[in-house]
Amino acid sequence: MRLATTILAICVAAGPALAVPSTCTRDADRTAFDTAALKSELMVTALVCKQQDSYNAFIHTYQPAVVGEEKDLAAYFKRAYGRQYQKAYDDYISNLANVQSDEGLKMGTAFCETYTTMFDEVLSLHSATELADYAHSKALVQPVSFQTCAEMPAKPGRSHGKSKKKRTA
Repeated sequence: MRLATTILAICVAAGPALAVPSTCTRDADRTAFDTAALKSELMVTALVCKQQDSYNAFIHTYQPAVVGEEKDLAAYFKRAYGRQYQKAYDDYISNLANVQSDEGLKMGTAFCETYTTMFDEVLSLHSATELADYAHSKALVQPVSFQTCAEMPAKPGRSHGKSKKKRTA
């Protein structure tokens, strides 16, 4: 319980909410964000509900997939923030744990009853693809909102067609 209290205190002390860049998210980015949210939710659940063995089993089972998604998430932050990506990435991870911890505090004792079943669910999956689908299907709390690249409006004043020059006689 002491470790959980310490981590929750660190999360609560985290900085202000993450500024969302104008960079749109691709499908791979969204999968990375979803997986990060799932990993964080399971970590918070493990600490608060004394399920460290279950969390360790999750990490052991899905380590290659989780590491791959972390690399994809870092690539998104590099694209979106340039040289400031590490701070933005760290802020996102801290804020993610913070909002998930806050949600757990609001739920009280119902938190463990609700979230510990996720360990059985993820450990019953058969592949990294199923894990990504599972993470995407859950309504996990995120400290940011997303705009997919397909939803990005065209910039004003730009034409997508070829411009034609007028001929003068």
